Amino acid sequence: MKYSFLLFSLCLALSASSGFGQTGSITGVVTDSLTGKPIVAFSVFIPSTTFGTTTNQKGVYLLDKINPGDYTIEYRHLSYPTITRKVSVQAGMQITVNLVVAEKSTRLKEFVIVGKVPDRRMGFQLFKEYFLGDKGGSVCTVKNPDDISYFYDGDIIKATAKKPLIIENRYLGYRVTYYLDYFKYVEDKNPDADNTVGAYFGYSGSALFEDLSAVIPLNALFFKMNRAGVFKGSLRHFLASLYQNELPANRYNVRKAYHGFKDLQHMEKLSAAMTKIRMASMDSLFSWDPVSGTTEFLYYDPNEEFRFNENMVKAGPKDGEKTLVTEYFLLVFSDYQKTTDLRDDWISSLRLSPDGMTFDKDGNYWVPNGAFSWTNLHNTIKIKSMLPYDYMPKIQLTRSTSPPAPLPRSLR
Repeated sequence: MKYSFLLFSLCLALSASSGFGQTGSITGVVTDSLTGKPIVAFSVFIPSTTFGTTTNQKGVYLLDKINPGDYTIEYRHLSYPTITRKVSVQAGMQITVNLVVAEKSTRLKEFVIVGKVPDRRMGFQLFKEYFLGDKGGSVCTVKNPDDISYFYDGDIIKATAKKPLIIENRYLGYRVTYYLDYFKYVEDKNPDADNTVGAYFGYSGSALFEDLSAVIPLNALFFKMNRAGVFKGSLRHFLASLYQNELPANRYNVRKAYHGFKDLQHMEKLSAAMTKIRMASMDSLFSWDPVSGTTEFLYYDPNEEFRFNENMVKAGPKDGEKTLVTEYFLLVFSDYQKTTDLRDDWISSLRLSPDGMTFDKDGNYWVPNGAFSWTNLHNTIKIKSMLPYDYMPKIQLTRSTSPPAPLPRSLR
């Protein structure tokens, strides 16, 4: 059996779906439950987008120019617990979401770090390589690295941050405020070289993006070209390609994913003998869930292409929209290396609820019940190559064969 051992990066849950047409807005007041007074400087944002603000002196916030759709708003403050609220934005309308919140109890038990604490330099080097995606620190920097704490939990190196991390990404041109819940790094020490999976990692948190194009105008074109390159392989680009029936033209390959022998046998309704034959020809991907600590291999047949049929991709419900419905757990391979080998592609998994999702030609998407997952299974989704979900380049959809933009002299 062939194995494709890949690093795992835990992608954030896609909580916001983009909509279509006119925009709407969200407003409200945040107050303290005990004093009844407004809370100033409460961060209010839609995770992994450029939509964010803070409450003013009256505790009021406003998020405007939001595409219609279902969203999760996140509220963050150092003195208060993190709170989320689901909202549905309508075109041309403003909705009000007020929040009454209680301050964190000072009697709560502090988190106790047990075990050896790794060298900060080693911890930060791992953090730069596997979280930022910029080992040398040339274009992606943390402005407040002293707010990061590192410690061992068995063989796992963990990192947490007591304050939101301010990260400047001069490759894509964003200032990222990242609320880090955890970062975990594991190095497989299996002495059998044929069965080792190497290093794997995961992280979780919430990001708010601020565009730096106007702040660093000389690098605006550089940012634009790099963003367009990273965008290819994203969920929005995949959906836009699917809408135009251009998955092959944009070098996408799709395969069914299976959790193992029993899953394959059940999904394909095969005999035990036929399942063994199928499994022998399959490749596999290693994945790790840092929350539960569980690991598994996802199996796929590299020679069996999955094609969406007319029962899976239908027109509507409105003009200019399509609906995607599929019961299968899918692997989406984005061939950025331009090779026939799927194992060097950017790989993501896609799983939908029975209700499916609606999308348009630009890759805007709407999930009726908010139930779907798009998870990156390679080491590509790090801060250096992370785009806000509301980003959409004004470029031709089909991939260009032009080389990537050269690094500006100021960043070399």
